[in-house]
Amino acid sequence: MKSAIISSLTFSLIVSPLTLAQDLPRLKGRTMGNDYLVTWDDEHHSPKKMISLYQQIEQRLSNINSAMSTWDKQSELSQINHSSVTTNITMSPELTHVVVEAKRLAELTQGALDVTVTPLIQLWGFGEDSKARTQPSDAAIAHAMTQVGIDKISINGNQLTREHDEVRINLSAIAKGYGVDAIAEVLKENGINNFLVDIGGEVKVSGTKQDEPWVVGIEKPAAYAANPMTAIALTNKAVATSGDYRNYFKQDGKHYSHIINPKTGKPVPHQVVSTTVIHDSCMTADGLATALMIMPIKDSLALAEKMALPVMIIENQVDELVIHESSAFKQYQP
Repeated sequence: MKSAIISSLTFSLIVSPLTLAQDLPRLKGRTMGNDYLVTWDDEHHSPKKMISLYQQIEQRLSNINSAMSTWDKQSELSQINHSSVTTNITMSPELTHVVVEAKRLAELTQGALDVTVTPLIQLWGFGEDSKARTQPSDAAIAHAMTQVGIDKISINGNQLTREHDEVRINLSAIAKGYGVDAIAEVLKENGINNFLVDIGGEVKVSGTKQDEPWVVGIEKPAAYAANPMTAIALTNKAVATSGDYRNYFKQDGKHYSHIINPKTGKPVPHQVVSTTVIHDSCMTADGLATALMIMPIKDSLALAEKMALPVMIIENQVDELVIHESSAFKQYQP
């Protein structure tokens, strides 16, 4: 692994495709509160095919939202969360798949990724039902912590059990990446093998773009298509980024991020600006990127080295940005 100091600038980061050829077919839409972009390198893209692909993608994303949205009160997950039933809850195959992976990643990261953290998210003002963003009392945090913990849910096949009816599951740290993987499946089902899928900065690529790897940049959002901090060349990989710059509030001169540490009940105190993870699965990369925002940097890098996981962490050290890279990350820089 290596670390490098870069200029002391104040900016936030997103992941985005770079230098897409203008003649490649592309589809755009909106899902999970984010824009999505799908583009592929294929000679055959008749209007009929474009319409069919768009309809299939929209239907697939609609199904995911119907299963996993916490904003849609009629979704499968919302109904589970607000039900008095706590044992032997039958989940759809799709929801089961994502919850099982969330549980696995929680164990892998020693609880850093915790999809039961909703009571704390609400308490700090970052949830769909929150009314104000303000630092809560220690007593309120302690009460919310009684409802939080990955050990409060168990899964047996497609059967879910919650410890009590105040346990809530929120898949926002992993569902967007799953959506990227799902669109990729739609493309492959249609015989398209050279493509890029982007939902709000979570990206998956397959094959090549005009016989070259797809290039993805980690950029300044104010200059969306220019001046990337770094670029990575990908083939048959996914990349996800997480950061505290997107959603936070300040009170009494302190910065409170929406990234909540489930072990303390409070926003993470360290100055990690963002984490970027490369993986075969965008769902897994998405979840790990969130978990690595919570874990101490040394622990994140140790896990990355142990797993041979490509990881880049951007840290703010007294207004100087420091890049930490795992050994496996270097091979993706062109």
